[in-house]
Amino acid sequence: MRSMLLKNSLVILAITTVVTGCATQNFDKKIESSDVDLLKEESLMRYNTNRLESMDVTESDLISKALLACHQKKYAKGTGILETEMHKNKTNPFYWNALGTCYSLSKEYTKALFYYDLGVEALPLIKDQSKILAEATLANNIGLVHLNFKRYNEAFDSFKRSSTLLPNFFTPQFNIAQLFIEFNENDKALEILKKLEVKNPDDIDLLYSLSLIYFRKNDLDKSYNAISRIKTDYLNRPDIVGLYAYNLMKKNRLTEAREIIEKRLYADEYNQRNKILLEEINLKIKEQVKVEKQ
Repeated sequence: MRSMLLKNSLVILAITTVVTGCATQNFDKKIESSDVDLLKEESLMRYNTNRLESMDVTESDLISKALLACHQKKYAKGTGILETEMHKNKTNPFYWNALGTCYSLSKEYTKALFYYDLGVEALPLIKDQSKILAEATLANNIGLVHLNFKRYNEAFDSFKRSSTLLPNFFTPQFNIAQLFIEFNENDKALEILKKLEVKNPDDIDLLYSLSLIYFRKNDLDKSYNAISRIKTDYLNRPDIVGLYAYNLMKKNRLTEAREIIEKRLYADEYNQRNKILLEEINLKIKEQVKVEKQ
C-alpha cells in the first residue's frame, strides 16, 4: 500500500463524475438511525441521532458533554467545557482525544492533530487495559487528520496501526477500505467491506462504497442491488444520489433518474457533476423518443 500510494499520489479517481474522494467530502453525513450505522459504538466522527439523544439524557461526564456540543456544531461551547478542566485531565489521553475531535469536527485540523499528539504523549501514564483502546482511537483519528491534509501514506499507516492494536475495531478497517477506493484498489477495498457487511449489512456508507466498487467493475446488477438497499431517506444525500441516478440510467430507467436529479439540492462540490449527469440523461431520453417515433 505504501509504495502504491507514493507512486500514485496524484491519481485521479476513475469516476470523478460519480464520487468525490473520501478526503474531500465535507457535507453532513450524519446517520439518523443506529440500525444502519456500523460504527455507532466506535466512531466519534459519526454519531447518529439516537446516540446523541442518549448522551443528552444519560451522560453527565465532561467528555460526553463536550462531544455532544461539538456534534451540535457548538464548537466554542464544547472546547470551552474541556479547556476549563485541562489541568485535571492532562494525563488522560481520552480527554485529549475529545479535544482533538472537537477541533477536527470544526475543521481546524492542525489544532486537532496537536491535541491528538498530546493524547499519544499521555499513553505511557495509563497502566490498565484501556491504554490499547485509547491508542487505537487516537491512531484512527490522527489518520483522519492526515487524510484531510491528503497525506495518504501517513493516513494509511495510522489506520493500519489502529486496526492492528484492536483487530475487532471496525472504524479503521472501514477507513482503510476508503483509502483503497480513493486509489482505485477496488478488490482490496471489497475484501474488507464484504467482511464488514456481515457485521451490519444495512450500513449506509458501506452500501454506497460497495455500489461504487461494483459500478467501477462494470457489475451493474450488483451495483444497483447495493445502492437500492439504502434506506430511501439517505438516497437524497449528495454523494449517494448521483451514483443512484447513474445506476437507474444504466438500467434505462431514464425518467426516474431525471426526476431524482431534478428534485434534489446538492452541496456545491456536487452541482457540476449532477448537471452533467442530468444533461446526459436528457440526451438519452430525447434519443429514446426519436427511436420510438420511427
